[in-house]
Amino acid sequence: MTVCRRLLPLVPFQGRLKFKQYIANKRHKFGIKLFKLCLEGGYTYDFNVYCGKEHAEGSSVPTNVVMKLMDGLLDKGRTLAIDNYYTSVTLAHALLHRKTHMIGTLRANRKYNPKNDISKKFKVGEHVAEQSNSGIVVQKWRDKRDVLMITTKFDDEMVTIQKARGDVVKPNNVIEYNKYKSFIEISDQMKNYNSPLRKGIKWYRKLSMELLTGTALINAHVAYQSIANESMTITKLSDVGRASRRRCTACYAKIAEEEGRQVK
Repeated sequence: MTVCRRLLPLVPFQGRLKFKQYIANKRHKFGIKLFKLCLEGGYTYDFNVYCGKEHAEGSSVPTNVVMKLMDGLLDKGRTLAIDNYYTSVTLAHALLHRKTHMIGTLRANRKYNPKNDISKKFKVGEHVAEQSNSGIVVQKWRDKRDVLMITTKFDDEMVTIQKARGDVVKPNNVIEYNKYKSFIEISDQMKNYNSPLRKGIKWYRKLSMELLTGTALINAHVAYQSIANESMTITKLSDVGRASRRRCTACYAKIAEEEGRQVK
């Protein structure tokens, strides 16, 4: 399962709106923020619309978002992949308490991060990891830039990957996280194939259309392919079971006569 902030998926909107968000590195820089929980195949299990900053009692706002989206899925040994907007040692403890594993990237300035080895500068390929008594692993690996990971399921194992330019050694945590992260990327990719969004639509209509075509339709497509065991493009999904409508002239004349209309 994957939780992502996908400003994510950001519903494009440039009009006046109190909870409109701005992200500089996105194609659509203004929009409505959605928090999504996606399962394997891109199926959206739950979502939450960001309507402004909420007061969080006892824990941070990102932690509350994750725990709310995971309601009904906790205490069953599942694994959750999260990006660095949500991850923290506090969230890892909260999920472990509910028998749920976590893996994700981690921001270096998070509270309760280990400071000894994590703050050191490494050369390319070097890595270090620290593990708490409760089983939380924080790993730092130097690739083109520093990569900081946190997990409660995997250790700090390094894996050799065969590529065209030669073998590459990278943490298993990075490989597993990229695999889980693809769930929400599939969902975002599929919704862009047939986007109904147009300029000038009211924000509530844009949000409704996003949830219908970008969430409900994608879920129907994923469910259909898993049940029917056949490949089908999402643009053809709406034609499943559709019968062509035919009406001859005699039928039309009969219906018009019954309803008291004149046939022209």
